[in-house]
Amino acid sequence: MPNVTFAVPQEVFRKMKEHPEVKWSEIARKAVGDYASSLEYKDKHKGTQLLFEADEKGKLNGKFVQRWDAHSTPGVKHLAFAILVLNSKGEFVLHKRPGRKVGGGKLDTPVSHVLSHETKNEAMWRCLKEEYGIEEHIPFVHFDGFSYYRDYGDGTCENEFCLVSIARYDGKIKPNEKEVEGKLMFLPAKNALQEIKKNPDKYPVWFIKSIELLSKDPTGRTYLA
Repeated sequence: MPNVTFAVPQEVFRKMKEHPEVKWSEIARKAVGDYASSLEYKDKHKGTQLLFEADEKGKLNGKFVQRWDAHSTPGVKHLAFAILVLNSKGEFVLHKRPGRKVGGGKLDTPVSHVLSHETKNEAMWRCLKEEYGIEEHIPFVHFDGFSYYRDYGDGTCENEFCLVSIARYDGKIKPNEKEVEGKLMFLPAKNALQEIKKNPDKYPVWFIKSIELLSKDPTGRTYLA
C-alpha cells in the first residue's frame, strides 16, 4: 500500500498528540478514501443524465439540467422523488445512504430523479430495481411534493422539488451494495413522525419532509396510523 504524507495545522496536531489512543492514520485513510469515492461518483454522473427543471411548486419549465450541475452549489431546482416502501407489518424499509453520495451517511429510503426520457412511474420502478433489486412493476400511491434546499458546504447541494409516493411491498429485497450500505432497517410507520422529531440528524432532509407531508395529508395519515 502506498504511503502518503501531509501536513496539518499546529492546533490540529496538538489535539492529535493529546489523544494517542485514536488511530489517526485510519481516520485520515477513510476520509481520503470517501472523498476519492465521491469524485469517482461525480465523474461517473457528470454529463450523463438530464433532469427536469422545476420551480418551487413543482411546475416543469420545459428545460433540462445535467445531474451534477443540478447538485453543484447553488444548484438548479429540479424534479426528484422519494419512495416510502411499506410492508404488511406497517414498517418503512430503510437503508444507510452510501457516504460517496450527496448527503450520504443517513438512514434513507429509495430516492432518485425523473430522467428526461422517463415517466414518473418508469423512474420509480428503475429506482426500486437499482437500489432494492425489485423487478416487479408494483403500484404506487402518489402524493404531492415539497420544495427544499440544502447546502452541504462542500460544493454540493440539494435543490429539488421532491415528489412523495408509497409502495406497498412484501416480496424479496436484494439490496445493491453500491446503493445500500449495510443491512436494511425497519421503522414502524406509526412511530415515524415521533422518530424524525426525536432524531432528526439520523435522516436526510427529504425523508423528514416526506413524513411531515404524509402527516398533513388525510390519506397520508392513514399510512402513519
